[in-house]
Amino acid sequence: MSGAQRGNEPGTGESDESSAPRQASTPVARRTGSAGRSALRILILEDEPTDADLEQRLLARSGLEFTAVVVDTRASFVQQLAAFRPEVILSDFSLPGFSGEAALKIAQEQCPDTPFIVLSGALGDEAAVELIRQGATDYVLKDRPARLASVVRRAVAEAGQRAERAQLEVQLQRSRRLEGIGRLAAGVAHDFNNMVGAMLNYAAFIRGQAAERAAQGIDKEAWDGVRQDAEQIEGAGQRVIQLVRQLLAAGGQQLVRPELIDLGQVVTGIEALLRSTIGRHIEFQLTLAPQLWPVTADPGQIEQVLLNLAINARDAMPAGGTFSIEMQNVTVDQAERTPHPGLIPGAYVCLRVHDNGMGMEPEILEHVGEPFFTTKPFVEGGGLGLASVYGIIGQAGGTIGISSESGIGTAITAWLPAKPDAGPVRA
Repeated sequence: MSGAQRGNEPGTGESDESSAPRQASTPVARRTGSAGRSALRILILEDEPTDADLEQRLLARSGLEFTAVVVDTRASFVQQLAAFRPEVILSDFSLPGFSGEAALKIAQEQCPDTPFIVLSGALGDEAAVELIRQGATDYVLKDRPARLASVVRRAVAEAGQRAERAQLEVQLQRSRRLEGIGRLAAGVAHDFNNMVGAMLNYAAFIRGQAAERAAQGIDKEAWDGVRQDAEQIEGAGQRVIQLVRQLLAAGGQQLVRPELIDLGQVVTGIEALLRSTIGRHIEFQLTLAPQLWPVTADPGQIEQVLLNLAINARDAMPAGGTFSIEMQNVTVDQAERTPHPGLIPGAYVCLRVHDNGMGMEPEILEHVGEPFFTTKPFVEGGGLGLASVYGIIGQAGGTIGISSESGIGTAITAWLPAKPDAGPVRA
């Protein structure tokens, strides 16, 4: 649906020129584009209603699907930047008591990634160049309005490309960090395990000697104490070895035994373990699409991924909630926009894990997947759970994405390359 909104202040019958947009005299309301696709949000800063209506008619006539809010004051412009969250801003260059240049400065501060297009009846070359230098995306002369639709489409497309590049850059930086961690872990793991192995052997020898002396009745209480201390040393050593394995997994350096597997069979095989891990206070939901395509991965590592995600979900829902796992076949087409910037066209099995727990703030979400980053107290462990998930999925050739909102929940989605023509996999 495309159209204009110039609404009155809620709860009043009078217009508030200082903060609320006015009701348009001839609002444009046309259904354009395909059903189900979200409409482009356009904020129009314009004091001439006829100009605002013409701009919307031109955009609608071009087939663009949009929703527009028209404002004509500084206060209403600032208000709608926050309330409407526009994806494109069309701004008149000169308004009574306000200007497109001032609006551009505000937009640069509040939403610097939103395309800002200046509309003017008479804008000289020097003024246009100066606006572009200050951050404007483009400009359109009002006596040449026909190019407005193409300018808007190009601005939206370029903004989308910049957003995708930014996401790819973040992923690249994360991959480089994980690669560095992986090389470090691989370099020290062998020697580290040898040293811990020696400690475990000595601890096992002491435990055996202590148990033998206690069984002989020689100062039984004292030797039982020695045996228990040796068992504590062995337990700590095993935890160190497990930590090294998780570190290797986080860096994608863990020894794997990949094989052609059915992810549905893997998850159903540990369903009982998953249910016991999250506890009875959390509802478990499992949805598997029929005839999932085979993927190449280490089944033991996939089980570790599912268990790590179950533990995270349990910790995020201390008062109870819902933990769900969904799997389905997905084909990414070259002509379509991919569901994640890291995906290339091809066949995938999509694994989605969701909980309605506490969720995460954006500043925390930015660092998830980094080794040893955790919001849990150190005594509770943590720090490698999601990092190992990222590492395992990456080592299997997959891509992972995460979305979370504080107070609503977290969804983690993994796409694993599939082989649709491989045929069914034996259980």
